[in-house]
Amino acid sequence: MINFLLLCAALVAIAVNAPAPAPDEEADAVGQWLQQRATQAVAQANPSPVGSYRIVRLADMDAPEEVKQRLRADIERSNGVVQVAAGNIPTQAEMLAALPRTQRSASELRQRLPQPPSWLESSLLGAAEMIGMESSGALEGGKSSGLSRFYRLEGAGIVEFSENNFVAAGMQIEVIAEAQNTVVNGKPAHLGKVVDGAGRTRVELAWTGDSKTYSLTVTGEPGSDVERNARVLHDIAEAIVD
Repeated sequence: MINFLLLCAALVAIAVNAPAPAPDEEADAVGQWLQQRATQAVAQANPSPVGSYRIVRLADMDAPEEVKQRLRADIERSNGVVQVAAGNIPTQAEMLAALPRTQRSASELRQRLPQPPSWLESSLLGAAEMIGMESSGALEGGKSSGLSRFYRLEGAGIVEFSENNFVAAGMQIEVIAEAQNTVVNGKPAHLGKVVDGAGRTRVELAWTGDSKTYSLTVTGEPGSDVERNARVLHDIAEAIVD
């Protein structure tokens, strides 16, 4: 297992919220740099790693200037609503056909996870229809460091809430300071908003707590309000209890 996770919100925005850019030297430089970081992480892997989290300024990153320039441009672009071609965001029917239907009891989840799952009952998801859940993060012997839960939220769309105990998984997380464009319960967070050519929307909110990383993603059908869904995710995030 690679015990290094570069959680650059700017790169998340490229991979998840933005159209694939045309091949160019800057894009190749970013890919090569990420590959080098991953290779170094494997070579330096500690058999008993300790999870860590830090926020790093773009100027202080150990990266070539061309990589920093590309990340800076992507961060600026991701701060608005990103427009993508029709078909880049799946329909709810497509999502429902692919999502897990498994549901586990609270006692079973406590046995599988390093700490109890986040409490969502006080949030809008507490009354929403649960579609299913699946293990995520580091997996070993029926246990996992994380959990993803999927809901159908009336008026918004399909919501995924993912949590991962990076301390238990031994992940070292770096977040780019300039990519954090909002706050969740006093913690820096990144909000990304996307609309495709068919009018479907996707909003993602990601942040890190004392021992877990969190992400909320809502995918809406044509006509859904991307700004309203962004507010909905923020309200859900603020009500999550650990």
